[in-house]
Amino acid sequence: MKFYLKIVLFPIFGILLSQCNTNGQSIDNHNIKSKKDTVSTQLKTEKSDDAKVVSFIFTGDIMQHELQVKSAYYEDKKAYDFHSQFEKVKPIFDTTDVVVGNFEVTLGGPPYSGYPSFSTPDALLYAVKDAGFKYLGFANNHVYDKGKKGFERTLNMFDSLDMPYTGGFLNAADKAKRHPLVIEENGMRIALFNYTYGVNGNMTEAPNLLNIYNKDMILKDLKQSETENFDARIIYFHWGTEYERVQLPAQTELANFCFENGADVVIGAHPHVIEPMEYKTFTKADGSKKQVLVAYSLGNFVSNYATWRYADGGAMISFKFRKEADKPPEIIQPEYHLIWVYRPIRAAGDLRRYSVLPVVDFEHDTKITDEHRRLFDRFITDSRELYNKHNVNVPEVKKRK
Repeated sequence: MKFYLKIVLFPIFGILLSQCNTNGQSIDNHNIKSKKDTVSTQLKTEKSDDAKVVSFIFTGDIMQHELQVKSAYYEDKKAYDFHSQFEKVKPIFDTTDVVVGNFEVTLGGPPYSGYPSFSTPDALLYAVKDAGFKYLGFANNHVYDKGKKGFERTLNMFDSLDMPYTGGFLNAADKAKRHPLVIEENGMRIALFNYTYGVNGNMTEAPNLLNIYNKDMILKDLKQSETENFDARIIYFHWGTEYERVQLPAQTELANFCFENGADVVIGAHPHVIEPMEYKTFTKADGSKKQVLVAYSLGNFVSNYATWRYADGGAMISFKFRKEADKPPEIIQPEYHLIWVYRPIRAAGDLRRYSVLPVVDFEHDTKITDEHRRLFDRFITDSRELYNKHNVNVPEVKKRK
């Protein structure tokens, strides 16, 4: 058994460095009633009018540990193929305008490797794009695992597949084009900012740049965005302390700082376990009020945390921006989707194929074997208990729409 030193976050911007473990063991679980909050437009539904609507899904960490990479190799094709990991969740993505994930590996080229220095075959990016991811955040602690060469190769692969991204940049001119990432959908213009607390090992080498945040940077970025005609602003953080299941005060304080200065939505990744979500009315220092949404950590989207309790699955958060005429957009219909990483044994050999299962579709699937059923059910129960206790106005998706 491995033991981890728990590190305390310090207020202002001190989200501390911690490394992503590879061979972990964990699980999470199921349904939950959200606590009530005085949101003036709580859980609104759409109206049949001419309002503009953009739907979003954010996921947690897209990871590929060593066994995942090995199991994605098909001997008959002499090639890697990661599509099976995402095929069960793709139908949900297909009904969503914007899907965003945290790409927490590099495409550094062979030899391929998992933790602690990730380099994954290019085939992963093809599968991610084909699954329906429309944008990627690349500000996380593993972006420089393969140094300058791996960092730049990953960004060049993003460009070669026309996969928009933000958070890490080739140079200052590249950052000027991609920070913030501009999302233009259904007549709305939305800014996506992506930041990390730091990077493992050495810092990036010039001229490469990585958004390592502090409050001055965030404030400057948000104030600058006020001059750029955005309808809404989203901040996607790589922050927090690994394996903490409830956000620490520094995360709450930083989220509120963002809301005070113009952000509408704050999404978190990095702890590798889920943390609470809140949809609430935020009162600014000047007394004005606004709707805001925060998901402190979405946990792992796909990984090899296998039987690690609380880390073998995660959540996706979905919501919509709805805008009428010249009014500011409002956030509507925030919901969470639990997802779990299923690892059935291959028909030939002992390698496993990995598959992200949406709980809403597979909770009662009788084909899941007893060995996996116990872990799946534990994940569902643990997760719903956490969200039932701590979520504010963010319910679980009960059925596919």
